[in-house]
Amino acid sequence: MLKYVVCAGSQTEAQAWASLHGIPQRQCVYASSPRTIEGLRDFAVVRLQGFFTRPNRDEIEACLRRNELKRRSPLVDLRGDGG
Repeated sequence: MLKYVVCAGSQTEAQAWASLHGIPQRQCVYASSPRTIEGLRDFAVVRLQGFFTRPNRDEIEACLRRNELKRRSPLVDLRGDGG
């Protein structure tokens, strides 16, 4: 199931975003630290205004990049012929 990684200034801001968009809380992960998002594979990132002033923003961004590199490619050669 797709998870929304919500990068916000606070958990309250992240929950408000999810409620506004009708996304269930179980489908959202508040990126409070790299530890909370490490290892996620199927995710979409949402960056809210409060995130840009977080002291650990760079650590969270680095973790997101590592997770993205570990994702499987959406491009699959089903026939195996390179086409």
